[in-house]
Amino acid sequence: MTSKNRWLATTVVAIVIAAVLGYILAGMILPPLRREPPPIPADIMAILVSVKTMLSFVNLVLVTSLLLAYIGLYRSIRSKFTSGLMLAVLVLGLYALFSNPLLHVLFGYYIEGLGPFTILPDAFATVALLVLLDLSLE
Repeated sequence: MTSKNRWLATTVVAIVIAAVLGYILAGMILPPLRREPPPIPADIMAILVSVKTMLSFVNLVLVTSLLLAYIGLYRSIRSKFTSGLMLAVLVLGLYALFSNPLLHVLFGYYIEGLGPFTILPDAFATVALLVLLDLSLE
């Protein structure tokens, strides 16, 4: 078995273990879904939502800047690594977009009921990490 295959197999096993452990711990630690979350004072919640919104916009600007830089780099060298970086940055841009509370409100979800937006940002971050991992093994 080559070093790359060994590394990939170890990573796949670690991902499976982490997923199973996360599922077990979520069932043990997280409250039942029908239970109301403890109340957070409105003024603190407003600050948290404002900061999260601000960070989402900052991340979108950073992602746009990085994407433009990688597009310029790709035009000059046309490497698989650079195209992978562009894809990873694009996915991080989707993370920033879908984690923005303004988008949640636009689709009718709020802090108390984020619906599918609860898992979307984590899913996009996972995809980005997988792309970076694949490129790191080249």
